[in-house]
Amino acid sequence: MAAAPTLTLSNFTGLDFNEILDSILAAGQVPITNLQNEVTADQTSISSLGTIGGDFTGLQNALSAINNSLTVPPTAATTSADAPFTASVTGAPVTGTYTISVSQLASAEVLASQGYTSDTSTVGTGTITITTDGTPTTINITSANDTLDGVASAINSANIGVTAQVVDTGLPGAPYRLQISADEAGTANSFTVSSSLSGGTAPDFTDNEIGPTDASLVTGTATPTIGGTYTGAVSQGYQFTVTSGGTVGTDPITISYTSASGESGTINVPAGYTAGSPLTVADGLTLSLGAGTLNTGDQFSVGVFVPQVSSAQNAEVQVGTEVISSSTNNVTGAIPGVTLQLTNTGGPATVTVASDDNALATQVSNFVSAYNTLISDINTNTQAIPNQTPPPLAADGGLRMELFSLQSALGTINLSNLGITVNQADGSLSFNQTALLTAEASNSSGVTQALGQLYSAINPEVTGALDPNTGVIAAETSSYNSQITDLNNQIATLNQQLQAEQANLQTEFGQIQAEVESYQNISQLFTDNSSSSSGSGGSSIPLPGSNLTVSA
Repeated sequence: MAAAPTLTLSNFTGLDFNEILDSILAAGQVPITNLQNEVTADQTSISSLGTIGGDFTGLQNALSAINNSLTVPPTAATTSADAPFTASVTGAPVTGTYTISVSQLASAEVLASQGYTSDTSTVGTGTITITTDGTPTTINITSANDTLDGVASAINSANIGVTAQVVDTGLPGAPYRLQISADEAGTANSFTVSSSLSGGTAPDFTDNEIGPTDASLVTGTATPTIGGTYTGAVSQGYQFTVTSGGTVGTDPITISYTSASGESGTINVPAGYTAGSPLTVADGLTLSLGAGTLNTGDQFSVGVFVPQVSSAQNAEVQVGTEVISSSTNNVTGAIPGVTLQLTNTGGPATVTVASDDNALATQVSNFVSAYNTLISDINTNTQAIPNQTPPPLAADGGLRMELFSLQSALGTINLSNLGITVNQADGSLSFNQTALLTAEASNSSGVTQALGQLYSAINPEVTGALDPNTGVIAAETSSYNSQITDLNNQIATLNQQLQAEQANLQTEFGQIQAEVESYQNISQLFTDNSSSSSGSGGSSIPLPGSNLTVSA
């Protein structure tokens, strides 16, 4: 039998086209990766410039505070131990001691309704009118919001300078009240409330009210009822206890009472008492008993309600012989440049306004800290260390020049008057507060002169570095951004070229693969034909247009 025909693919047999393609693409990715690394390095440099720019801004702020103290020397306000207020400097006050009395604190208007058994109690439908600053606002109450909660929500939605809420007072019988408060204190923010509601129990913000009597702890058969007209000044609860029981109208009965405000007393019910007759309690309250019995130890209670929870009033402060009225308890008009935070009434007390050397020390300390942070960050980001990876801004001449200029400017100032010394090893500053305070006490003009020199010498350098157009921070940041734009354009171009090369190679390899498969089919055909012949000699047939041969 003749040998089977063989298909020979010179220079391709055994090759992995995918491996070849991956190798070509990997080689093409190398310059792209290098460019991407350059972009990352530039972005790191921009971030470092941002940090140093922030340091310059911090130093500029510290210098501004020092410059302000040259115009308005820092002062502090201290109060006497018994003062019904605290004081803080908020401007440029005149130094001295001021005598102050507080006769009245500012408060906001707060009104509350009578008590209800639930926050969902029905108040009826119609309108509620709230008048603020002489302007009435009508609020419509419908069946959709005719409860205490619903009315509170409707008032708040009106946004008229008051806030409504339902409060649980804990008072007996009817603990829930609709409370309306002015959003701001002072007489100018007072308000009134009126209503025109029907179909429920309308809230009353004008009259004192007596709630229902809670007789749940009465074990006898007589029904107690608290009535009358409450004349007291506070909303509170009254508790009643039967200390000597019996049959109403037949036996003498003794009942004691107490109120939440500390009132107490005894009610004597005579043997001939007529059921339903009012008995005097206190503050306009009366007690009536129904027919039946009361047992010793029986208890009942009632809540009484005053609509005026808090009245709108201004704070009144007297400084010397002048009385100042303020709508808030933060009073700014009593002493120019000083704010008083009123905490109570009383006085006279004193406020002393004097120079604040500690504030000046804090300003100088802040300058030293900001300066040290700046030079440290410049050195860290620009100085290369042998055998270590260079920092992001290695050999940055612009920043090094700014650092040199700052250090040179400091050399023109008598820093010892400010308690500042220079570390000759690294250029950092140290601050001694005691030295500054000593210099301020012995040579105040020298300290002031040194502060002026410090600002005049350093601030121009800092301002120049931060200039948004020509400053070193803006200029170098812009340069790095331009480089990043150029690098990204190069990366995009290389990516396009690599993608095109990949597509061309895939097409070429696909064509080769198709040819191989075609020749393999032909080879198989010869193999099948040869298998039917026996003893015949083999032959080799070249295929036109290729380096393939078929042998039989």
